[in-house]
Amino acid sequence: MAMKRAYYYLFYKLYRFYEAGPSVWMSDQKAIISIGALEIWFYFSRVSYYVGITKAKTPIMLTKPYMFIPLVVVFAVNYFAFDRNGDWKKHVREFEKWPPKKNRLGGLIVWSGIVLILVNLIVSIYFLYVRFGRI
Repeated sequence: MAMKRAYYYLFYKLYRFYEAGPSVWMSDQKAIISIGALEIWFYFSRVSYYVGITKAKTPIMLTKPYMFIPLVVVFAVNYFAFDRNGDWKKHVREFEKWPPKKNRLGGLIVWSGIVLILVNLIVSIYFLYVRFGRI
């Protein structure tokens, strides 16, 4: 249950981020796509480490089932978790009631996690480059 709540809080922080921007159009969809991108980048970094460590001759292509199927699963899960019934609105209202200090701490954790995922992706790509001399 705590993982699901953290997932909704990640959505809330991204939603609020897009609402604060110059274009507030479809902020919920932007947040869902951002979560999907983070999940895909995390998965891609794991595949990169696997290929680099095992020296597998597996090409990293979106047309391969081990890359395509997780993409479909990620976006299906995000659709059912957020967009299908509009449950995200209830969770946004709930998180808006949090005290500012708790919300700031949660935001720090969320943005730190996002930065860690991005750094992990960059390091995994660099690892592949060092291991094979090319990507």
